[in-house]
Amino acid sequence: MPVSHSPARKWQGRSDPEDGPDAKRMHHLVSETGRRALLGFACEAGVIRNKGRTGASQGPTALRNALANLAAPARAEPFADLGDVVVRGDDLEEGQATLGGRVTHALATYERLVVIGGGHETAFGDYQGLASFYPEAKIGIINLDAHFDLRLVGENGASSGTPFAQIRELSPDTFDYLCLGIAEEANTQALFQRAEEWGVGTVSDHALIASPQAGDQAIEGIVSRSDLIYLTIDIDLLPAYQAPGVSAPAARGVPLATVEHIVTKILSMCEAHDCKIPLADIVELSPPNDRDGLTSSTAALFTRRLLCS
Repeated sequence: MPVSHSPARKWQGRSDPEDGPDAKRMHHLVSETGRRALLGFACEAGVIRNKGRTGASQGPTALRNALANLAAPARAEPFADLGDVVVRGDDLEEGQATLGGRVTHALATYERLVVIGGGHETAFGDYQGLASFYPEAKIGIINLDAHFDLRLVGENGASSGTPFAQIRELSPDTFDYLCLGIAEEANTQALFQRAEEWGVGTVSDHALIASPQAGDQAIEGIVSRSDLIYLTIDIDLLPAYQAPGVSAPAARGVPLATVEHIVTKILSMCEAHDCKIPLADIVELSPPNDRDGLTSSTAALFTRRLLCS
């Protein structure tokens, strides 16, 4: 089968029983119950079509392995692992549709779903699932990314570079998209012009390097006018020294501390405005191109935060 579902494997990791009941790590929190859940998207097709470095299909496994031994935060609650949607070969469209169905189904049970793996083509499947479950909601999209990913679908079909153009095509009148970390040299002028025509909010990597708070006003704006936020984090936003294992490493990138500030700001603003984040994803992790598991470990920090905040 070109697209299938792989059940979750048993998590393993370090245990320190001599330190008592509070010596928990993330692998101890995995349960069939809980208010939050993890779902993998093991897909290579979107990155291949976008002419990027391959390896994204291995992202979910590598990220789980990096997450397992991280210390659990205080008062952390259990979370469920829903396994992986696995796309073999080039059947991207069926993979995205299957992912969307899984997302819709999961949102009926869990207050927040975190999807891991795949290239940024993951976003189109995720958004379809979210919009299907919340058809009347005003959904704001916040993308932490060096790239707009607003390319139009060409003769080779959709790719990891087209998801937000595809999302806009679903409902142009309600499309509300903020992209934080845009690198000028990583996006053609055609993409900048399209972003302007479509009213995309933009904060550059230079602005965020100069001030971690450069995106705060834009974040508050989109949160205040939305019922829900779909948060998507492309790991290639970070500098290559922090995230070498991605499809397109960043020569400059936005520092990790700034990205952590942005995530904190989004979470706090959503709480202040009673705006939910039912869906988040972390994409473009490419373990074969990683060094010492550094990129997987970095992605695990964001996953832990989104599962436990």
